[in-house]
Amino acid sequence: PKDARTRFSRALDFYLVQDFASSIEDLTQAILLDDSFFPAYFMRSLVRCKQLEYQKAEEANAASATPATLPGISAPQKSEVSALDYDIVKSDLDHVITLAPDFVYAYYNRANVLAMLKDYRAAIADYDKAIELNKEFAEAYFNRGLTHIFLGNNKNGIADLSKAGELGIVSAYNILKRFT
Repeated sequence: PKDARTRFSRALDFYLVQDFASSIEDLTQAILLDDSFFPAYFMRSLVRCKQLEYQKAEEANAASATPATLPGISAPQKSEVSALDYDIVKSDLDHVITLAPDFVYAYYNRANVLAMLKDYRAAIADYDKAIELNKEFAEAYFNRGLTHIFLGNNKNGIADLSKAGELGIVSAYNILKRFT
């Protein structure tokens, strides 16, 4: 109970069996035991993001099913995923970047979260940093390219998608065909 790395290891086990709540609990305990252990912040951001994806999928399924309610029985309350939920994920990634400023995946993941939060310019800045740290990061080129195109910067977007294709993301070429 007093070892951050043991808590972290158990959190990974919980994550693998999709017990997200227990995983987050152990990661939080690991952080409380050692607040400089950046892998715990990073993993907690990943687990929270995965948990939010599952929650959004469940909400979509529930919305499409819309069962009829019986008289006297109220429908269950919805707990919709909000921007605040993603801000918590972003906060963990901010800690990772503070503790490990050269950890490329923290910038990449934060860029993805920023894009979900519709903060596209900040997302591009983080994709830029990820690419600066790893010039061969195909996924960062791909996502930055899509973000540029979304913002109407087709020239930059096409260049990034082309680079992503060169680095092995074949689906980038399908998108390029639409814009060239």
